[in-house]
Amino acid sequence: MTYTERSRFLNHYFLFSYLVVLTLASGYLFKVDFVNTRTFLFAVGTYLSYCAVYLLPAFLITRLCHGLFCLGGKSSLGWKAAQAVAVLTTGLTAVFLYADFFIFRLYHFHLNGFVWNLVKTPGGIESLGGNNSSNLTFGLIIAGFFAVQAFLLWLTIKLRSNRRSAKPRKIYRFIAAFLLLLALGERGIYGVSHLQAHTPVLAAASTFPFYQPTTFRSLAKKLGYKVKRQSKLKMDLDALQPSYPLRPIDVQKPARPLNIVWLMAESLRADMLDPEIMPATWNFAHQAHRFNQHYSGGNGTRMGLFSAFYGIYGPYWFPFLEARRSPVIMDVLQQQGYQLDLHTSAKFSYPEFDKTIFAGVPDRFMHEVGDKPGWQRDRENVDQIIEFVKNRDRNRPFMTFMFFESPHARYYFPEECAIRKPYLEDFNYATMSVDKDIELIRNRYINSCNHLDTQLGRLLALLEQERLLEDTIVIITGDHGEEFMEKGFWGHNSKFTEEQTRVPLVLWIPGTGASKTDRMTSHLDIVATILPLLGVKNPAEDYSLGYDLLGTKQREFSVIADWSRICYVGSQYKASFPLKAEGLARNSVTRKDDASVEEEGAFVSTHQDVMLRLMQDLSRFRRK
Repeated sequence: MTYTERSRFLNHYFLFSYLVVLTLASGYLFKVDFVNTRTFLFAVGTYLSYCAVYLLPAFLITRLCHGLFCLGGKSSLGWKAAQAVAVLTTGLTAVFLYADFFIFRLYHFHLNGFVWNLVKTPGGIESLGGNNSSNLTFGLIIAGFFAVQAFLLWLTIKLRSNRRSAKPRKIYRFIAAFLLLLALGERGIYGVSHLQAHTPVLAAASTFPFYQPTTFRSLAKKLGYKVKRQSKLKMDLDALQPSYPLRPIDVQKPARPLNIVWLMAESLRADMLDPEIMPATWNFAHQAHRFNQHYSGGNGTRMGLFSAFYGIYGPYWFPFLEARRSPVIMDVLQQQGYQLDLHTSAKFSYPEFDKTIFAGVPDRFMHEVGDKPGWQRDRENVDQIIEFVKNRDRNRPFMTFMFFESPHARYYFPEECAIRKPYLEDFNYATMSVDKDIELIRNRYINSCNHLDTQLGRLLALLEQERLLEDTIVIITGDHGEEFMEKGFWGHNSKFTEEQTRVPLVLWIPGTGASKTDRMTSHLDIVATILPLLGVKNPAEDYSLGYDLLGTKQREFSVIADWSRICYVGSQYKASFPLKAEGLARNSVTRKDDASVEEEGAFVSTHQDVMLRLMQDLSRFRRK
């Protein structure tokens, strides 16, 4: 074949590949709410044009390879290399779309910096809770995509049209022009919808991966068009550097230092603190302080634990990770010579707690259990904690921390903890159906929380047996919640719904009695409550954005964060905003209970003072 004939051959092959991409991306189209004709035209135009955009890198790379190796049609080896590149790049495109839609279908966000961090950080993939069955299934699916592309290459060879015909070239010009018109059309629809704050189109845009919006606001203002006000609060924290604490910490070591037993569970949502599901924890909670309207500082593990240990907003995570800055509470404990015994059934490296919360802790005090089901790892860690407590130096205070994995998907438990039946026995991510299996999945979760309770009960019984409750602070809470399609989502890290963000908090402080608190509280308040008990004389404002949980000051609002957004939760409204440009999700305002509101733009105008405070708090512990 000549160079021109080979180019025409590649055009045929990529036309077939475009049909494959259309098939893979069709799932996004079904996620769009077609409330009107404008939204339908925008979604269809975006779907058809962006499928070509997704395939464009593979097309350009293949044509470049073809040009370099096959120019003039002299190198058969180069032509074979170009064909191999075509199969490889189109196969990777198919895998990308499959992976993105799989994540989007489950968690309602696309491949982003969070997912890349999960892939490249040690322990990240393990945190997903996959098993050999699901890994094998995914492996076969991925191999299948490359097999399909190889078949299309073979099919293109068999069906190659008349080499002398000029019609195919005209057809491809027509297709290119048609896709260009579609792209211009969806650009225009989005730009006008952005001006008018037409929510259906803006929501539809976020359905497609890597959608790049075009806006006309500046041009419209110059032309005298009245631009509709939108709920908007965009904060760029790239220049943020830690200035934490604000002042040197003044500590007067108590004459009778208190031990700390800090117990956090993965994905433990608030309503799991129930007499049937978690009887041991429920009974202990009625002897301690329990907080019934408690919010995590994040809808994922990273921000949840960060907010609890630092007492500041989740977006500070990124500069603190860069600076390897540990929290004040861990500094104080080490300065006072506490015996440290830290355990996790996940990994200290994912999220990077070995570089943030426990950055200053020697590795010998941090313990992980090997590759076993989550419930077995929890049991072995509890065994080790019991051993540590019994053999500790009784002349020094101690702090032990445990991060439980049982309630993390795939939701781990032994059969004796199966208090809800039936449950999904074969939990294979690649084959399960969230819509059909959600109640069976939820039953697994409840069973896993029951197992968690058995291990919390073992530790609480130990404290009683060793008569340690008179000298020990006990904290029991979750890193974040877990949703089971109550608001249209499964799991966490996707939205700031009540199910994903509210967690139980049980706090035992010797000599303070028991109480039930129904006002709003936050993970931000934990260290503001604990540090004064450790002898810290500074006001909480020097190191925290929280309040003493047992004090009189009441929280007006909570702040929750994820990888790219921040969420305000007040008594009436809940509003989330992107932190920077990559937080592509649009601003969102709902009722506190996640019900929709008719006019989102009214929120900013009535809450300007609160938004100003929030931005000031995001800057309090920063320096450029």
